[in-house]
Amino acid sequence: MTIIDYIEISFIKGLGNRRIKQIYETFGCVSEVLKEPELLVDSFGYSIYRTVKNRPESLRLKAEEEYRKAEKTGAEIITLGDSRYPQLLKEIPDPPPYIYVKGYLPEGDFISVVGSRKFSGYGEEVTRKLVDTLVENGIVVVSGLATGIDSIAHSRCVEKGGLTVAVLGNGIDLIFPPENRRLYSRILDSGAVISEFPVGTVASRFTFPKRNRIIAGLSTATVVTEAGEKSGALITAGLANDYGRTVFTVPTNINNPYGKGNNILLKEGAVPLTRPEDIFEHLPYLLKRNEESNTASSLTQLEKQILGLIDEAVPIDILAEKTGMGISDLTVVLFEMEMKELIRIKDGMVYRGI
Repeated sequence: MTIIDYIEISFIKGLGNRRIKQIYETFGCVSEVLKEPELLVDSFGYSIYRTVKNRPESLRLKAEEEYRKAEKTGAEIITLGDSRYPQLLKEIPDPPPYIYVKGYLPEGDFISVVGSRKFSGYGEEVTRKLVDTLVENGIVVVSGLATGIDSIAHSRCVEKGGLTVAVLGNGIDLIFPPENRRLYSRILDSGAVISEFPVGTVASRFTFPKRNRIIAGLSTATVVTEAGEKSGALITAGLANDYGRTVFTVPTNINNPYGKGNNILLKEGAVPLTRPEDIFEHLPYLLKRNEESNTASSLTQLEKQILGLIDEAVPIDILAEKTGMGISDLTVVLFEMEMKELIRIKDGMVYRGI
């Protein structure tokens, strides 16, 4: 089974996520090299070939057992070879070969909102206002389900009816911190909880930095709303910068101990976020997509019907026949649609504008 192949190869000591990604990109899958390790010689040399060839047979049984454990928790495993695997995450140097997913992994633009466990009233207010704007514009909010700013971001997103993704620093079956149990459940109703760690993995100071790279990797941009000088949110921001993603930081009072990290990021060149709309000024295509979505949702039934009849190009007389309208009446409607930039008309042919 292909999923078990990805689990098995992840258990091979001496490979690591970077190398597994390279193998996947070279062969389009990992299954063939497990069956025929000799395929690795030309592209990866004899050392990698021997590492795969001489892997313990017990790894297959271990992979099958891990798959069964995931099934029991109700989690789905999505591999690099699955079309549902997030494209932006796939682009980082060391993406996990697979992720455990509970809930529904949304499509669309992801922006991570992160910060410290300790926060001020200012940090909470800024986080809520930012999330409100993101939800209004159809952006998926990503964070780490930690106490503090992360929890505020997830909670506000759920309250506003938005989509959110929580990235765990532990196994998909565990909830940390325990007080976020209810929030965990609410997120499953409006997004997803994901992890790269095997079932039963306990959170530790080693797992959280790994978790942070997934938060950054999933996201078009990362926003640090309030973070202390040694906050893990700064690690997330640094990784996002390394991946070529935009990093925003909210400037704060220099006497605010909970926001020292924000001003450090400013000095390092992060984009200052003085209002939520700054995101769309810096990344205007995000707002454009939302405006197109709003346009589509405001169409009349007739306009929707006409757009549904247009593939690449349709003659006006064919549209009249399919809609049952007279040419003169249809022409009036088409003129209005053209003014809205919903369609284009040229030489008696109608083309979609959106």
